[in-house]
Amino acid sequence: MGDRPGSGGPVGLSGPDDPRLTSLDVPDLVLDPEALAEYAGDESVVAPVVPGAVVRARSIDDVAATMRWAHTHGVPVTPRGAGSGKAGGCVPVPGGVVLSLAGLDAICGVFPEHGFAEVEPGVVTGSFRDAMADEHRLFYPPDPASLDWCTLGGNIATNAGGPVALKYGVTGRFVMGLTLVLADGRVIETGRRQPKDVAGYDLTSLVVGSEGTLAVVVGARLALVPAPSEVRTALLGFAALDDAAAALVDARRGGVLPRAMELVDPVTLRRVRAHAAGTSDPFGLEQAVADAIQALLLVELDGPVGTTEASLSALLGALETAPVAVREATTTEERAGLWELRRQISKRVKQGAAGWVTEDIAVPLGAMPRVVRELEELGARHGLEIAAYGHVGDGNLHVNVLWPSPEGAARAPAAVDDVMALAMRVGGTVTGEHGVGRAKRRWVDAQLGPTRELHRALKRAWDPRGILNPGVGAV
Repeated sequence: MGDRPGSGGPVGLSGPDDPRLTSLDVPDLVLDPEALAEYAGDESVVAPVVPGAVVRARSIDDVAATMRWAHTHGVPVTPRGAGSGKAGGCVPVPGGVVLSLAGLDAICGVFPEHGFAEVEPGVVTGSFRDAMADEHRLFYPPDPASLDWCTLGGNIATNAGGPVALKYGVTGRFVMGLTLVLADGRVIETGRRQPKDVAGYDLTSLVVGSEGTLAVVVGARLALVPAPSEVRTALLGFAALDDAAAALVDARRGGVLPRAMELVDPVTLRRVRAHAAGTSDPFGLEQAVADAIQALLLVELDGPVGTTEASLSALLGALETAPVAVREATTTEERAGLWELRRQISKRVKQGAAGWVTEDIAVPLGAMPRVVRELEELGARHGLEIAAYGHVGDGNLHVNVLWPSPEGAARAPAAVDDVMALAMRVGGTVTGEHGVGRAKRRWVDAQLGPTRELHRALKRAWDPRGILNPGVGAV
């Protein structure tokens, strides 16, 4: 950050009186210190950094003007949606400008005959999904846990997933095209309006998951699919973690593909139960069997009317070890309650802990039984609690390293390093959906090896002055 303005590298603002600000012509420029603090951090453990200024964009022209100005003056810019990220991807650099896209929140058009909708990046994911279902009987599958407040632009930046990614895929599978503002302020379109297109490089896929380091997403064309006619949800309780982890492999061998399969491991189960209100099991299991259950799978299937009951029976029949208990949701309210509890696990598992680190490794599906077993052993070895839950169906685990007393914090970094080493050792990745952000950069070289220089070369081509989200992601 020591470069002079105009010398090639990004240079943060010196303060609200920085002379470069006089040429930033946007209608909503925030310089008040108290208001700036609202844009300092996200949901990660990365330390917040108060930006030098915030531009609250209301149009593509605002974004383009900001980037032209930043490119001219060499000022770092951090695009931001709702701040729901868990890897520090929208934490700015000191003196940097935050470009808030939350105000670009319009659903610009829905085209059922073509199978897509055109949206701005600030549209809230859950609201978009509801609107597509209620008004058009169409389904937008990506459903991250923060869907009630995270935005579509942020989902695109991290290639976010969610439970139903098991069957339908992550965000990138549904991004047909993008409207982008480049680092120098130019506006371009990428992608397609039809199912196929092989004319040139797939720039859309390159930008998806790039964490705001290549361009600013100001519009997206998102694919939609017909809404499923029937959905069936069941909670399976197992006497051993190994049995629950192996269920994924058993189901695939049996030819059954649920739309979601979520694991709750013994540590998570114990901690959620310990902090539940009342005396009954929070997962709605009868006390007679609840005490015998060490792990849970939340399974959901969909399909044409009349097919999901047979699919659930086929799934249960494929399991090498039968569950101790099966609780099937019989009403819409019961199903919604199970998923609300699943979405609350991230908060509930941390209750009572002195501190924690949350990671999101992903591993090859067949390695899942081994990985969950080794995570248990790893926690014991470091004298910490390791809670592993999440999207076991597509290999994505949310691993929480927890310490009950403050002295455990000193042991946590080594434990997290071991978690990442385990993921890479079995051929997995250090992040399945949260992104590299700032929090995971120390493991990127180990995973990417010599290909990291190709990532950096792409960054230089798209952003030669290095002003877009510096210090974030794989570059």
